[in-house]
Amino acid sequence: MQYQLQINIDQPGVQQINSTGQSVTIVKSITSSLSGGNLPVAWLTFSPLESNIVTWQENYGLYATTTQSQAGATIAMTSQSSGTVQPGWLYTFENGIFSGASGVGSTFNVDNQDSAYAFGFGLTQQAIVNNVSVMAPLNCVPVPYNEDASFTPIESLSIFLSSYSNNGVVISQVAGNALAVTLTSQNPTAQIGFNDSNNTFYLNSSSAQLSASDFSTRLAAR
Repeated sequence: MQYQLQINIDQPGVQQINSTGQSVTIVKSITSSLSGGNLPVAWLTFSPLESNIVTWQENYGLYATTTQSQAGATIAMTSQSSGTVQPGWLYTFENGIFSGASGVGSTFNVDNQDSAYAFGFGLTQQAIVNNVSVMAPLNCVPVPYNEDASFTPIESLSIFLSSYSNNGVVISQVAGNALAVTLTSQNPTAQIGFNDSNNTFYLNSSSAQLSASDFSTRLAAR
């Protein structure tokens, strides 16, 4: 399944965003069986054009990192799974590499059997941003040695401006004025606009679901 965001920003908005050193920032929701250190991660950050296209497919990888999951840190993916990981499988991380064993279920599962470092784990996903391919982490959770964790990605996105310039930055929290967009197999695309007066994004069509709070925010901005 392929998903797409089209984010349209007028010329004054693009100039304003780029001149202040801000980036369009996208955070994707991931639920985890472990809650410790599970701060949001800025999956994608990019300097905008007037017309921006972001696409991705429901394919995921697993990664390990020695980066501490604290706000402001940019995650360095020190080891990655080979190819696309399968839901329901258990991927064991040992001696610095991942190996998978078949299973059933809808979650992505990792078992940490490497005691060399204090590792964090998460899912990574490829996106195409304005025709540029990007592979970046979606989340980061510390998993102690001899323990396991499960991850469930959700096509629920938060879109906002930030000062972050790198993909995979751990953030303390999603911006309060972020636009929440949920995509589904029935509605896999969203048309998004930008309000220059308050630097917020809004949904331009009914192709995605808009939460009640975001709808109220949009009305107030008009």
